[in-house]
Amino acid sequence: MTRRERVFAAVKAQAVDRVPFALWQHSTVHERSVERFTRFTLDYYRKYEPDLVKVMYDEQYDLPVDRHHIRDVRDWARLEEFEPHTGAFGRQLECLALIRAEVGPEVPVVQTIYSPFHVAHKVAGRRVLEDWRRDPETVRGALATIAVNYRRFAECCLREAGVDGFFFAPIGCEASFMGEQQYVEMIRPSDLAVLEALRQAPLLILHIHGEREVMFDLLARYPCDVLSWEDRVAGPSIPEVRRRSPRCLMGGIDHLAARECAAEELVRQGREAIAQAGGGFILAPGCTFPADTPEANLRALRRAVQEG
Repeated sequence: MTRRERVFAAVKAQAVDRVPFALWQHSTVHERSVERFTRFTLDYYRKYEPDLVKVMYDEQYDLPVDRHHIRDVRDWARLEEFEPHTGAFGRQLECLALIRAEVGPEVPVVQTIYSPFHVAHKVAGRRVLEDWRRDPETVRGALATIAVNYRRFAECCLREAGVDGFFFAPIGCEASFMGEQQYVEMIRPSDLAVLEALRQAPLLILHIHGEREVMFDLLARYPCDVLSWEDRVAGPSIPEVRRRSPRCLMGGIDHLAARECAAEELVRQGREAIAQAGGGFILAPGCTFPADTPEANLRALRRAVQEG
């Protein structure tokens, strides 16, 4: 099977020649230009040969030109709607077109999309929660503006760069951030606004981010084809979710333990997860692998799907 055939068969819980796998890591400050980020992504793909290319451009969301971060509740009202071919989004679209052309049509290309609250947290940290308490309407408006920009960007990713899908990555959905009712009031509307646009893609992966006490059931009701979460860190386990959901599942590897454990332990985890999922499964880390993860441990995922 080609990588495309394998991934989409797994998504539909159809027979595969082997379980597909995915892995990814963040780039560094040196990979911000179009040329260098494209090379970083393609080199990583060629080195580890996953079944899909997850593109994760880490340049910050574009703020008004006289702001590098949000420093006052009034700054939220200054966020602008903008044309997606400019700034960081424009550079990402260039990268995607180059990556798409290089890997060819038989390799799924999946663009990472951060949720509006995820972006707000990147540019303001935890003060976004303080500002919500002071002026919820202003923060709600900022999240809506970010959602509009991501919807436009997603449409360009599909129409112009030819991506096959999206990896939607919200944060805030765990008890260390807020309660579930606050998440529903503050964050879910902008999540769903972005997901409406992402749903146009053939493949939509929802990543439920969090290391403990995550709002799994709440986010698992979001529209998606694949559920990704930190099953070995936060739970619930793969068998628990399989009993509750027929969707394709994605995970099985403890990305935090991968920094120090033996490669054989990750092979064992991979084989175990494959057996527990019982089809409709993509082997992957619960979240991004840390930068100092040994190369042998990253290669363990391919070994697990070949030997399992």
